Amino acid sequence: MLIKALLTLIFSPIILALQIFGALDKPEVYTAPVEQPQVVKSEIADMATSSPDLTVPTMVATTTSKQQVKPAVKTAPKTSATTTPVAPEPQADFAAINTNARKTLVNIFCTTKNNDLSPISGTGVIIDNNGLILTNAHIGQYFLLKDFREKDYLKCVGRTGSPAYPRYNLELVYISPTWVAENKTILKDQNPKGTGENDFAFLRITGNIDSSSPSEYYSYIEPNMREIINLWEPVLLASYPAGFLGGLSIIQDLNVTSSVTYIQDVFTFGDGSIDVISVGGTVVSQKGSSGGPVVDSKTSLIGIITTSSEGNTTSSRGLNAITVSYINRSIQKELDISFRQFLALDHAKFAQTFESTTRPNLTKLISDELLRQ
Repeated sequence: MLIKALLTLIFSPIILALQIFGALDKPEVYTAPVEQPQVVKSEIADMATSSPDLTVPTMVATTTSKQQVKPAVKTAPKTSATTTPVAPEPQADFAAINTNARKTLVNIFCTTKNNDLSPISGTGVIIDNNGLILTNAHIGQYFLLKDFREKDYLKCVGRTGSPAYPRYNLELVYISPTWVAENKTILKDQNPKGTGENDFAFLRITGNIDSSSPSEYYSYIEPNMREIINLWEPVLLASYPAGFLGGLSIIQDLNVTSSVTYIQDVFTFGDGSIDVISVGGTVVSQKGSSGGPVVDSKTSLIGIITTSSEGNTTSSRGLNAITVSYINRSIQKELDISFRQFLALDHAKFAQTFESTTRPNLTKLISDELLRQ
């Protein structure tokens, strides 16, 4: 097995800047190129990121090198005289897939009570009709700071549409305790580094911000835990990127952006399974895309955007996503249940239990680091 370092910076939620760099005129959809783009591999990829405007010393989160795995490739069966010809699968309708995926996106937008910290913006995807949202742990960690300096110090809401508009109240259902323990200093780091390992969290829609609105059935993308993922498989990426926005533009003019691309590389965190997929550089390769879905030609969720390489343009920034199959294996290790079993739980009750048992310790881990001189 070829050993390859996968040292990356976390593609963290975008922080509002004082200077306005520009704005996206409208949501964009890009079609996949007819020819397969050339894969350009680098031994070490630095991730483009920004971090909260906290007046604390900078610390560097540690990372470990990762192994690359050979792509899982389907082998065509041998033909024989008795073989019945099979019609090729119809070409995927990514226009329809794009339309459906956009309905499931949530912009996770966090602000502080006294506006003493810049707002945080990231992406999540609804994965069941009860409003369960999958996102990154480096976004979910902000929910742990709800009462950091005072009660209701930090509030996160779910925004939808293009431009994004506040719609849902959210609560934390689960965040990987392993990720929090290994990345408790990350909010103090101006250049946080990571690989995406255990970088997942679940949120829940608790209701509409407009209390007069009736409860609703939520559009969602069903997670697919398949382990076989092929190179050059076409996928759709969607998110609320804000890399070219600043100031009030993120509040008023943040639009959904989506792009069709190919799976260009696969990686493992050590056991040979496909844990991370590389999907190249697209218009989605901007800060704020963390937690955005990677959707296959069957309209199934197979990953969420986690990290990005550094580059001066979106096309030169390669996006990486942790796979749903990896999240499934991680949940089994941490909760001793499968992803599907987790989906079947009463998430309101689970969130209450997590709030009273696990969350206090995780909040203390991060809070102690933020207050440490």
